[in-house]
Amino acid sequence: MSETRWKLTDIPVIQGPMAGGYTTAELVSAVSNSGGLGSIGAGYMSPESLRLLIQKVKALTAKPFAVNLFIPTSPAVDLLQVERMKKLLLPFYREVGMDSVPELSYDPGLFQKQFAVVLEEKVPAFSFTFGCLKPSEMAALKSQNVFIMGTATSVEEALYLQAQGCDAVVAQGLEAGGHRGSFLDGKFPLLPAHKLVQDSVSQLQIPVIAAGGIVNKADMHTMLSAGAGAVQIGTAFLVCDESGASREYRDLLLKGKPEDTELIKVFSGRWARGLSNRFSREMKIHEADTPDYPIQHWLTTPLRKKAQESGRTEFQSLWSGQGLGALRACSVAEYMASLRQ
Repeated sequence: MSETRWKLTDIPVIQGPMAGGYTTAELVSAVSNSGGLGSIGAGYMSPESLRLLIQKVKALTAKPFAVNLFIPTSPAVDLLQVERMKKLLLPFYREVGMDSVPELSYDPGLFQKQFAVVLEEKVPAFSFTFGCLKPSEMAALKSQNVFIMGTATSVEEALYLQAQGCDAVVAQGLEAGGHRGSFLDGKFPLLPAHKLVQDSVSQLQIPVIAAGGIVNKADMHTMLSAGAGAVQIGTAFLVCDESGASREYRDLLLKGKPEDTELIKVFSGRWARGLSNRFSREMKIHEADTPDYPIQHWLTTPLRKKAQESGRTEFQSLWSGQGLGALRACSVAEYMASLRQ
C-alpha cells in the first residue's frame, strides 16, 4: 500500500512540466508561491537556457519547484525513411514560407548536458519521462536530497520506477495531454487515470501522483479519494495568464471539447494526446512510416516553430488533455485558490 501522504507542498498539486516554452518562470514560481509544485518542462531546452530559467525561478520563489527532462532514446536512423518523410513534409514547409525541409540536426548528448545543469543548480525536485534514470544519475540526485518522480503508464512501470529509487510515481492516464511516458517492453498501455491510480496504490509503497484530465477541485478529490498522494495538472495551466502558450493555442483550448483531442504520432514519432488539426489529419495515413522519436520531432520542429510565429495553428502540435470544456482563463493564483477552497 502506497504512502499516500504528500509532504512536498501545501496543496497536493503539481503543475505539469510541459516542454516547448510553456512553463515560464512566472508560471512555475506562481504555482509554487500558491502552495503547489511548479515544474519547468525542459525536455527541449539548451543547457544555457535551462540554467537561466532555473535561476529566474529561484529569484521569484523560495518554495520548492521541479525540473523535468526526457530520458534519451537512440533509435536507428533509416535514411530512406527520413527522405520519404521530408518529401511528405515539404508541402507543409512551403505553406509557411520555407522552400525546403532543413537537414536533420540534433544533439545526442543534450540530456547529459541538461542533467549536469540540474545537478549544478541543486533543484529541489526532479521528474522524468520516457524511461528511467541510470543508477549513477539517481545516486547523484539522492546525494543532494532531490525529490525524484518518474512517469508510469502501467503498474509494471510504476513498480519498476519504485525499485529504481523514485520517491513518487506519476501515474499517467489515457486522458493526459502530451507525450505518453510508456517505456517497458515496447508496450503502450492506455489505462484511465482513476484505474491506474487505484491499481498502483494497492501495490506501491511510495506516493502515486494522478495525471490525466484533471481540471477542477472535484476532479482532484476524485483522484485523492482513489488513493493518489497528489495530482498533476497540465492543460488547465496552459490557459493561465502566466503561461507561455500563444493566444491562438489558448483560444482553441478554451473552446475545445474532450472529443477534440486524439493520440497523434506524426508530429514527433511518439504517441501524444493533442488537439486534432489539419496536419494531424492529413499525415495520419503515414503513421506507420513515421520515423521514431526524436527523429520525427526534429524533422517537424522548424515547421512548428514557423507556424507558431505566424499563428498558424493547423501546423502546430497543440498538446491537450481530455479535461476540455471546464477550462477558464485566469491567473495562477486564482486557479490555485479554486483548488484550495
